[in-house]
Amino acid sequence: MTKVESLRLELERMCNETQTRLSGMQKLVEYYITSLGWSEEKALQYALALFHNGTVTQIKLLGKDGEEL
Repeated sequence: MTKVESLRLELERMCNETQTRLSGMQKLVEYYITSLGWSEEKALQYALALFHNGTVTQIKLLGKDGEEL
């Protein structure tokens, strides 16, 4: 298994564990690749870091109107 394949699986696992949409995270990874010119490996690592540093949790705590739930 390549490093990128391993990172893809880890992203899927993190999404499942945190009830986060994998499709949304994949779009974010695609954005990093196409708009910022990052490699897929770097984009996946950064997306995973958003789980590890609590950013995903913080975003999910916000309601649609920007108020905390």
